[in-house]
Amino acid sequence: MFKSYSPMLDSVGFLLSPIYIFISIAILIYISRAIKVGFSSKSITILFIYYYLFFIFSSFSPLVPNLPDTSLFANIISENYFPPTQSLGVKLFYYVTYPIRVLSLFKLELFMVFQIFIFILSLMFLWKSWQIVLENNNKNRYMGVDIFLFLSAIYPSFLLYIPIPLREFFVLFGFSIMIYGLIERYYNNSGLIFILIGSIFLIFGRPQLIIIVGIFFALFQQNRYIKYSLITFGLIFMPIVFTKLTNYTFSPEFFAHIRNSSNERYGELTYGIVEWVKYIDIVADIPALFFQFTLSPLPIMHNINPVNLLAIFIDAIYSFLIYLFVIYAGVKVSKIYIFIFISSAILFSIWEFHIGGAVRHRMPLVAILLPVASYGALKLYQDIKAKL
Repeated sequence: MFKSYSPMLDSVGFLLSPIYIFISIAILIYISRAIKVGFSSKSITILFIYYYLFFIFSSFSPLVPNLPDTSLFANIISENYFPPTQSLGVKLFYYVTYPIRVLSLFKLELFMVFQIFIFILSLMFLWKSWQIVLENNNKNRYMGVDIFLFLSAIYPSFLLYIPIPLREFFVLFGFSIMIYGLIERYYNNSGLIFILIGSIFLIFGRPQLIIIVGIFFALFQQNRYIKYSLITFGLIFMPIVFTKLTNYTFSPEFFAHIRNSSNERYGELTYGIVEWVKYIDIVADIPALFFQFTLSPLPIMHNINPVNLLAIFIDAIYSFLIYLFVIYAGVKVSKIYIFIFISSAILFSIWEFHIGGAVRHRMPLVAILLPVASYGALKLYQDIKAKL
């Protein structure tokens, strides 16, 4: 079964890809040593080649579902196609990835090398942020790094959405940099530049995430005067900025219209008809929406058998295990990550209406939990071993 982007694959790109892969791995090994994240040369090499091989496998295997969006992004990458009728986020993707597309010679196979490079760089930022937490809890900064890399290698959403032409790698990169900045801000009262850079990448990836960016930028300020001033400013102006960036109306009625009208387009793959007139109506629905978003495609607010959606059902099982590992890690070390995850998931769940889309869009949120989960898994193993 060919994917929608398979016709755009090119033999020249495949022939040149080993050279690009070799250079990319060498740079990542250098970065790992320079910033002391503890990713071994062997781990980086295996992970990189593993994901590139999965890109080849997913391009032709019927076991990996075809996503219609990939043909659009493949056209942008290989044909330098500008999407005039698409959303602002897709247009921004065209502009911001232009240098990468030039370096990849507008070959999809070579662009995937850069995409996987940025993905592993994102993992380094996630682990670097966790090292700050470990050090502030008097733990070895490399504790659980191999478990983290293993969890990253088998995360179904990474395998589904990273080695294919989509913008998820870019959103993950923005999240990773922003998370590193927020952790630095919380523990060391620094990291502002990383928060700003990560925020810019996030907004370029998905402009509607301006809401999340604004909330975290305000809440992680140490100075109370600045914090409350930013919160007040955000409450007044953020809806206006959101409207300008997305051309959406910031109101309960409009959000309800987006969700409900999607039933006509996607049918049974959507979940939840809502009746939102006031903001309190949204608040009342948040618990169910939150669990649907974080556990999709489990049958919450819909009646589809999740086993029929095998790939994303496996992702739900994996995500549930990650949540359990995070809980076992303990609130002391995981509190910031849990706060960021829950806050983001609530905001995502208000907007999300598609069962498969929920899995795709929660990917960067589950990703930020992986370092914590690696610690929780190691702690569980050590506790079981001590009792034997």
